[in-house]
Amino acid sequence: MTRFILRFAPSHLMALFFAVAFFVNGIIMPFFPVLLSSRGLSGQEIALVLAIPQVMRVFTMPVVSGLSDRARDRRLVMGGLVALTLLAAILLGLVSDHALVVVTGSLMLVLSYCIGPLADAFAILLERAGMGDYGRMRLWGSASFVAGNLLGGVVLAHAGAWAIYALILASFVITTCAAPLIPVPKPVAMGVTSAASAAVLWRPAFLAVVFGHAVNQASHAALFGFGTLAWQARGYSDITIGVFWALGVLAEIGLFAVAWRLPQTLRPTTLMLFGTVVAMARWLASSVDFGTVPTALLQLSHAATFAVAHIGLTRFIRTVVPPQRVASGQGAYVVFNGISMAVATALAGRVWPMLGDRSYLTMIAFSFIGFVSLALARRFIDDLPQRRS
Repeated sequence: MTRFILRFAPSHLMALFFAVAFFVNGIIMPFFPVLLSSRGLSGQEIALVLAIPQVMRVFTMPVVSGLSDRARDRRLVMGGLVALTLLAAILLGLVSDHALVVVTGSLMLVLSYCIGPLADAFAILLERAGMGDYGRMRLWGSASFVAGNLLGGVVLAHAGAWAIYALILASFVITTCAAPLIPVPKPVAMGVTSAASAAVLWRPAFLAVVFGHAVNQASHAALFGFGTLAWQARGYSDITIGVFWALGVLAEIGLFAVAWRLPQTLRPTTLMLFGTVVAMARWLASSVDFGTVPTALLQLSHAATFAVAHIGLTRFIRTVVPPQRVASGQGAYVVFNGISMAVATALAGRVWPMLGDRSYLTMIAFSFIGFVSLALARRFIDDLPQRRS
């Protein structure tokens, strides 16, 4: 079996892990609230389960990424993380008290939110070692996410919420089994060099870049939280709304597939700045209903507001962060993004009843803050160490 697995290229194995790890996200994001409702939780309790992990990941991600960077074999941390997530999911099915459902459900989400950034760290290290292209590995996660959406919808329609829970459990079991298959480059020597390498994570230029990207990504909060409601209010059918969402993800997949063609001479901050500019235009346009076709075309801008900007972040981390601190670099982004997303989501929820579609206009402020932070960081970016390997 091991000999058979070793025949696959490292990039293929990493793509496989992205696929199995993101599949369960495609089930949890749209259908987990339905599962919680079937367990008897009220709307407020469901909101609590969804909100707690957004805050807690600000504290958990630095711990998990730190453990990964210090581990002799990073796969042990990933395997342990996924196994703990599976255990939390099992406990969720065993408890009946509402308070315990809230606790176990929140714990499962908190742990699962750490899987993606750690997977990104593995892929960045592989790309740095010349063992694969990040975009072409990561696109399988996006494709699998869509597959999870589709299969989850079919399963829910034909078998009910209990089958969604079974699907979540099965997905985490498969992800746990897949963790040991993740390829890793040769371990980097630790010691004094490792301790000194942490300094880059505290440089103002590094923090400004990561903060700028995180705030811009948080500008998607109104779309993620209220996009469906906005389209329903405009009179679009559920099928059309599903197409709108699918187009955004397909545009993301397409960009990841060709990301390797983006010239390496383009500075990572240029890609992230491009994402902020397109985002500001996107949220301005989203506040007006231009009709079905223009709205559909507008969703294709997700390739720029998310995918191009995300490629910029991964190139930035690959370039300036030492290999033994890559997971911590990802963790810094998650911290900033968690705080920014919580603020943006709270703001969107506050203004949506009053402004409706015009709530998108408030998201322009987040993209603008991201633009300013990234633009200022470019003045000091040369002070950071540059690693081309």
